[in-house]
Amino acid sequence: MQLAASVVQGAFNTQLVKYGGDIAIGAMGIINSVSMLLVMSIIAINMAAQPIIGFNHGAKNHQRVKETLIMSIKAATAICLGGFLLVQLFPGAIIRLFNTDNVQLLQIGRYGLRIFLAAMPLIGFQIITGNYFQSTGKAKTAAILSLLRQVLVLIPVLLILPHYLGLSGIWLAAPISDFIAAVIVFVLLIKELKRLDRAIEIEKVNHHEIPHT
Repeated sequence: MQLAASVVQGAFNTQLVKYGGDIAIGAMGIINSVSMLLVMSIIAINMAAQPIIGFNHGAKNHQRVKETLIMSIKAATAICLGGFLLVQLFPGAIIRLFNTDNVQLLQIGRYGLRIFLAAMPLIGFQIITGNYFQSTGKAKTAAILSLLRQVLVLIPVLLILPHYLGLSGIWLAAPISDFIAAVIVFVLLIKELKRLDRAIEIEKVNHHEIPHT
Protein backbone atom coordinates (compact mmCIF):
# COMPACT_ATOMS: atom_id res chain seq x y z
CA MET A 1 0.00 0.00 0.00
CA GLN A 2 2.90 2.36 0.74
CA LEU A 3 4.40 1.57 -2.66
CA ALA A 4 1.04 2.15 -4.33
CA ALA A 5 0.67 5.49 -2.56
CA SER A 6 4.10 6.55 -3.82
CA VAL A 7 3.21 5.59 -7.39
CA VAL A 8 -0.05 7.51 -7.21
CA GLN A 9 1.63 10.59 -5.76
CA GLY A 10 4.23 10.43 -8.51
CA ALA A 11 1.47 10.27 -11.12
CA PHE A 12 -0.26 13.25 -9.54
CA ASN A 13 2.93 15.31 -9.46
CA THR A 14 3.69 14.50 -13.10
CA GLN A 15 0.24 15.63 -14.20
CA LEU A 16 0.30 18.69 -11.94
CA VAL A 17 3.62 19.85 -13.38
CA LYS A 18 2.26 19.38 -16.89
CA TYR A 19 -1.10 21.10 -16.41
CA GLY A 20 -0.68 23.40 -13.39
CA GLY A 21 2.96 24.03 -12.54
CA ASP A 22 4.57 24.58 -9.16
CA ILE A 23 1.57 26.41 -7.73
CA ALA A 24 -0.67 23.41 -8.41
CA ILE A 25 1.83 21.10 -6.70
CA GLY A 26 1.80 23.41 -3.68
CA ALA A 27 -2.00 23.32 -3.66
CA MET A 28 -1.93 19.52 -3.81
CA GLY A 29 0.37 19.46 -0.80
CA ILE A 30 -2.22 21.40 1.20
CA ILE A 31 -5.09 19.25 -0.09
CA ASN A 32 -3.22 16.08 0.84
CA SER A 33 -2.62 17.40 4.35
CA VAL A 34 -6.32 18.14 4.86
CA SER A 35 -7.31 14.78 3.40
CA MET A 36 -4.80 12.94 5.60
CA LEU A 37 -6.19 14.55 8.76
CA LEU A 38 -9.62 13.15 7.94
CA VAL A 39 -8.35 9.75 6.83
CA MET A 40 -6.19 9.36 9.95
CA SER A 41 -9.29 9.95 12.07
CA ILE A 42 -10.99 7.05 10.29
CA ILE A 43 -7.90 4.88 10.69
CA ALA A 44 -8.11 5.55 14.43
CA ILE A 45 -11.63 4.07 14.36
CA ASN A 46 -10.25 1.09 12.44
CA MET A 47 -7.57 0.52 15.07
CA ALA A 48 -10.21 0.49 17.80
CA ALA A 49 -12.64 -1.73 15.87
CA GLN A 50 -10.18 -4.27 14.47
CA PRO A 51 -9.52 -6.29 17.67
CA ILE A 52 -13.23 -6.28 18.55
CA ILE A 53 -14.25 -7.53 15.10
CA GLY A 54 -11.41 -10.04 14.95
CA PHE A 55 -12.06 -11.49 18.41
CA ASN A 56 -15.82 -11.82 17.95
CA HIS A 57 -15.40 -13.21 14.44
CA GLY A 58 -13.20 -15.94 15.88
CA ALA A 59 -15.71 -16.53 18.71
CA LYS A 60 -18.56 -16.81 16.16
CA ASN A 61 -20.35 -13.88 17.81
CA HIS A 62 -21.67 -12.48 14.54
CA GLN A 63 -24.13 -10.13 16.24
CA ARG A 64 -21.28 -8.29 17.94
CA VAL A 65 -19.31 -8.24 14.68
CA LYS A 66 -22.23 -6.64 12.85
CA GLU A 67 -22.85 -4.10 15.61
CA THR A 68 -19.19 -3.05 15.60
CA LEU A 69 -19.11 -2.79 11.81
CA ILE A 70 -22.25 -0.64 11.68
CA MET A 71 -21.10 1.58 14.54
CA SER A 72 -17.70 2.10 12.89
CA ILE A 73 -19.32 3.00 9.56
CA LYS A 74 -21.60 5.54 11.27
CA ALA A 75 -18.69 7.17 13.12
CA ALA A 76 -16.47 7.29 10.01
CA THR A 77 -19.29 8.71 7.90
CA ALA A 78 -19.96 11.40 10.51
CA ILE A 79 -16.30 12.44 10.40
CA CYS A 80 -16.35 12.51 6.59
CA LEU A 81 -19.56 14.53 6.47
CA GLY A 82 -18.14 17.03 8.96
CA GLY A 83 -14.93 17.35 6.95
CA PHE A 84 -16.90 17.65 3.72
CA LEU A 85 -19.00 20.52 5.08
CA LEU A 86 -15.93 22.38 6.37
CA VAL A 87 -14.14 21.99 3.04
CA GLN A 88 -17.13 23.11 0.98
CA LEU A 89 -18.10 26.03 3.23
CA PHE A 90 -14.67 27.36 4.26
CA PRO A 91 -12.08 26.31 1.64
CA GLY A 92 -10.36 29.69 1.67
CA ALA A 93 -9.94 29.68 5.45
CA ILE A 94 -8.46 26.18 5.32
CA ILE A 95 -5.95 27.13 2.62
CA ARG A 96 -4.93 30.23 4.63
CA LEU A 97 -3.97 27.98 7.54
CA PHE A 98 -1.11 26.75 5.33
CA ASN A 99 -0.37 29.85 3.22
CA THR A 100 -1.40 33.49 3.65
CA ASP A 101 0.63 35.45 1.10
CA ASN A 102 0.13 33.76 -2.30
CA VAL A 103 -3.09 34.83 -3.99
CA GLN A 104 -2.71 32.39 -6.89
CA LEU A 105 -2.16 29.48 -4.52
CA LEU A 106 -5.25 30.51 -2.59
CA GLN A 107 -7.38 30.57 -5.74
CA ILE A 108 -6.13 27.26 -7.14
CA GLY A 109 -6.10 25.59 -3.74
CA ARG A 110 -9.62 26.71 -2.86
CA TYR A 111 -11.04 25.33 -6.10
CA GLY A 112 -8.93 22.16 -5.97
CA LEU A 113 -9.82 21.44 -2.35
CA ARG A 114 -13.54 21.59 -3.02
CA ILE A 115 -13.39 19.37 -6.09
CA PHE A 116 -10.78 16.89 -4.83
CA LEU A 117 -12.76 16.14 -1.66
CA ALA A 118 -16.22 16.35 -3.24
CA ALA A 119 -16.82 12.63 -2.61
CA MET A 120 -15.55 12.70 0.98
CA PRO A 121 -18.85 11.38 2.43
CA LEU A 122 -18.29 8.17 0.44
CA ILE A 123 -14.80 7.46 1.75
CA GLY A 124 -15.48 6.55 5.37
CA PHE A 125 -17.45 3.36 4.81
CA GLN A 126 -14.95 2.22 2.17
CA ILE A 127 -12.03 2.38 4.59
CA ILE A 128 -14.05 0.72 7.35
CA THR A 129 -15.22 -2.07 5.03
CA GLY A 130 -11.66 -2.78 3.92
CA ASN A 131 -10.59 -3.00 7.55
CA TYR A 132 -13.52 -5.33 8.28
CA PHE A 133 -12.39 -7.81 5.64
CA GLN A 134 -8.85 -7.64 6.97
CA SER A 135 -10.09 -8.23 10.53
CA THR A 136 -12.07 -11.29 9.46
CA GLY A 137 -9.13 -12.95 7.71
CA LYS A 138 -9.93 -11.85 4.15
CA ALA A 139 -6.71 -9.99 3.49
CA LYS A 140 -6.84 -10.34 -0.30
CA THR A 141 -10.29 -8.77 -0.47
CA ALA A 142 -9.17 -5.97 1.86
CA ALA A 143 -6.09 -5.26 -0.27
CA ILE A 144 -8.11 -5.22 -3.49
CA LEU A 145 -10.65 -2.79 -2.00
CA SER A 146 -7.88 -0.47 -0.82
CA LEU A 147 -6.11 -0.59 -4.17
CA LEU A 148 -9.40 -0.11 -6.00
CA ARG A 149 -9.94 3.45 -4.84
CA GLN A 150 -6.32 4.54 -4.61
CA VAL A 151 -4.79 2.85 -7.65
CA LEU A 152 -6.84 0.63 -9.95
CA VAL A 153 -9.48 3.25 -10.74
CA LEU A 154 -7.64 6.43 -9.83
CA ILE A 155 -4.56 6.12 -12.05
CA PRO A 156 -6.42 5.49 -15.36
CA VAL A 157 -8.80 8.38 -14.61
CA LEU A 158 -5.85 10.59 -13.64
CA LEU A 159 -4.08 9.85 -16.90
CA ILE A 160 -7.15 10.37 -19.12
CA LEU A 161 -9.15 13.29 -17.70
CA PRO A 162 -6.45 16.03 -17.69
CA HIS A 163 -5.97 15.48 -21.42
CA TYR A 164 -9.49 16.85 -21.93
CA LEU A 165 -10.09 19.05 -18.86
CA GLY A 166 -6.61 20.23 -17.93
CA LEU A 167 -6.00 20.96 -14.23
CA SER A 168 -9.69 20.47 -13.45
CA GLY A 169 -9.36 16.90 -14.67
CA ILE A 170 -6.67 16.25 -12.05
CA TRP A 171 -8.90 17.50 -9.25
CA LEU A 172 -11.87 15.52 -10.60
CA ALA A 173 -9.91 12.26 -10.76
CA ALA A 174 -10.22 11.72 -7.00
CA PRO A 175 -14.01 12.09 -6.57
CA ILE A 176 -14.71 10.07 -9.73
CA SER A 177 -12.45 7.29 -8.46
CA ASP A 178 -14.06 7.47 -5.01
CA PHE A 179 -17.56 7.21 -6.49
CA ILE A 180 -16.76 4.22 -8.71
CA ALA A 181 -14.99 2.41 -5.88
CA ALA A 182 -17.85 3.26 -3.48
CA VAL A 183 -20.38 1.50 -5.70
CA ILE A 184 -18.28 -1.68 -5.76
CA VAL A 185 -17.53 -1.59 -2.03
CA PHE A 186 -21.20 -0.94 -1.24
CA VAL A 187 -22.26 -4.05 -3.16
CA LEU A 188 -19.71 -6.18 -1.27
CA LEU A 189 -20.75 -4.62 2.04
CA ILE A 190 -24.43 -5.41 1.47
CA LYS A 191 -23.56 -9.02 0.60
CA GLU A 192 -21.46 -9.30 3.75
CA LEU A 193 -24.21 -7.83 5.94
CA LYS A 194 -26.67 -10.35 4.52
CA ARG A 195 -24.19 -13.13 5.27
CA LEU A 196 -23.87 -11.88 8.85
CA ASP A 197 -27.66 -11.77 9.18
CA ARG A 198 -27.88 -15.41 8.09
CA ALA A 199 -25.15 -16.37 10.55
CA ILE A 200 -26.95 -14.50 13.34
CA GLU A 201 -30.18 -16.37 12.59
CA ILE A 202 -28.32 -19.69 12.76
CA GLU A 203 -26.82 -18.63 16.10
CA LYS A 204 -30.28 -17.86 17.46
CA VAL A 205 -31.65 -21.21 16.31
CA ASN A 206 -28.73 -23.08 17.85
CA HIS A 207 -29.07 -21.11 21.07
CA HIS A 208 -32.73 -22.07 21.43
CA GLU A 209 -32.03 -25.71 20.65
CA ILE A 210 -29.25 -26.16 23.22
CA PRO A 211 -31.51 -26.32 26.34
CA HIS A 212 -33.60 -29.07 24.74
CA THR A 213 -30.67 -31.33 23.83
